[in-house]
Amino acid sequence: MKKFLNFSLGLLIASTLFVSCSDDDDNAMPDLSVNKGVVIENGATVTITTSELSIVDTDTEDIDIVFTVTKATENGILAHVDDLETAIENFTQADIAASKIVYVHNGSQTLTDEFSFSVTDGDNILTGTFNISIGEKQISYFYVLNEGSSNGSITMINRNDEVTNNYFSNANKGVTLGQYPQSMAMNEDYAFIVVTTGNGSGYVEVANKSNFTHYKTIEGFSYPREIAFVGDKAYVSNGKGQDASYAKENNEVYIIDLNTMTVTGQIAVGAGPEKMVVSNGKLYVANSGGYSNDDKTVTVIDVENDQVLETITVKSCPKDMVVDANGDVWVYCSGVPDWTNWPNVTYTDSGISKITESTSAVTSYELTNISTSGIKNIAINKAKDVIYFMSDAVYAMNITDTALPTTKFIDATFYGMDVNPVSDNLWLCEAVDATTAGTVHVYDNEGMEQKSFTVGYFPNSTTFSY
Repeated sequence: MKKFLNFSLGLLIASTLFVSCSDDDDNAMPDLSVNKGVVIENGATVTITTSELSIVDTDTEDIDIVFTVTKATENGILAHVDDLETAIENFTQADIAASKIVYVHNGSQTLTDEFSFSVTDGDNILTGTFNISIGEKQISYFYVLNEGSSNGSITMINRNDEVTNNYFSNANKGVTLGQYPQSMAMNEDYAFIVVTTGNGSGYVEVANKSNFTHYKTIEGFSYPREIAFVGDKAYVSNGKGQDASYAKENNEVYIIDLNTMTVTGQIAVGAGPEKMVVSNGKLYVANSGGYSNDDKTVTVIDVENDQVLETITVKSCPKDMVVDANGDVWVYCSGVPDWTNWPNVTYTDSGISKITESTSAVTSYELTNISTSGIKNIAINKAKDVIYFMSDAVYAMNITDTALPTTKFIDATFYGMDVNPVSDNLWLCEAVDATTAGTVHVYDNEGMEQKSFTVGYFPNSTTFSY
């Protein structure tokens, strides 16, 4: 005889339980008595016990109840406790009872996984699906980049809020990071710190991500500013935007092979390139004008062939950018400064320009009352549907809004701004001067300050590491 029964299995979805029975009425039908699934932390290993998965068969020993994996997990492996690197295809109820079967998550930013199985007592067959709910990947370390004066530094903050200043030099027996580190980014294995210097010989310091010990120094830059990754390549924006006679000068983006950590080419862009972001296979480069303050363009590059696709006009002196949930690029343009009444600096043609990725159409919003001196003045929330920016305060703007907000989100300005991609908190860098310790303030997404940390001199950004 054959029966088809529907049950709700696991944590997340309804599954079909297929029951196939032999004509041997002496062999009792097994019962899938427990199939609750499991909940685990991201990157963790969890044991599947009889509390999560269990077959009850009154006339069959556990060793003879055999599970066969019919559809494997995708975001980790089902393994035997004695070999966590090899996926298994079969196991028994006795293995489960002895806590021998584990699921090993691969650490990817995924929230669910599952495996399908059949189970038999030798005569009868059941099938089902076991669901795995995965917690969101958590930030383990927060790295604050401090520009400093003669030497910059890195402050490391762990998830217990313990602060270690001068983290790079401590890891490298007192060797300092160098003068004016400007930006920092990480891939799976390495931290890349872009060091501008004041003598025209900037470099990218590459450190091992696990402990920040020196790995390699990539040289050959005159005035490097920012770094962005695409596959096995990195791009570094470079140039002051001004030649020796103080005339406007266009600059370049260098290409780095991440396999060899060497510069393999360069791409001509506008003057004083700063921030770079990637959207839909295209690298967007903000040409700030640098010291000339004479550029208002964004260069768009095809990352497949590293050829310039187009140059888009935005508001003056674009310096920072983010990409929203639609793939559109939001460009923070600080405007052309007027130093006549120093220290009361005024700016013209400042604003935020939105580039629609699909059409390259530009919508610009005028900014007034700019009082922030930093260049890292725009950030985006976790869902990528709210833009944070600075002028005379911090403001929050939904990407569907058609005008800039007038209500202040945080009534203060800062030297740099980033958003924690897990908690959605804002990390705001307060810089005093090159010889006074700075502060990083952490605000929640309601605009309430949660905590603060004392860091190095002139903090400009925070990098989040899983």
